[in-house]
Amino acid sequence: MTGSDLHDGFLPAPVAQPVGAPPPIVWSAQPADEAAHKLELLASWTDWLIDRYRLDQRTIPPCWPQHGELIEELAALHLAWQAAYARLAQGDAPLVWHEHFALARGRLAEAVARSGCRAGEHRLN
Repeated sequence: MTGSDLHDGFLPAPVAQPVGAPPPIVWSAQPADEAAHKLELLASWTDWLIDRYRLDQRTIPPCWPQHGELIEELAALHLAWQAAYARLAQGDAPLVWHEHFALARGRLAEAVARSGCRAGEHRLN
């Protein structure tokens, strides 16, 4: 297997290595246009996360952007991922991120279960 094989369908498209972690997002303090832009960036990373870790709709449903709790959890995961995979991160930072990710997956699944959303059926909570 060559490096090009990794990007020819075997693995998801790469996400750029972060330089460092940006500051946390307080969604309610964001102007609408900035919030929309940050949500687009989060959606792109979330698509990668779903594909990379083979997450199903019980963990992250397609309607996640319509659920504040899921936005907050995914934004926190994204921020932690950026810090863990930054160029100057400590060597064990990715392992710590995966430990946090394991806990977050449980919280995401619980939030989805409480929402009542199912495949093809969105419910506002």
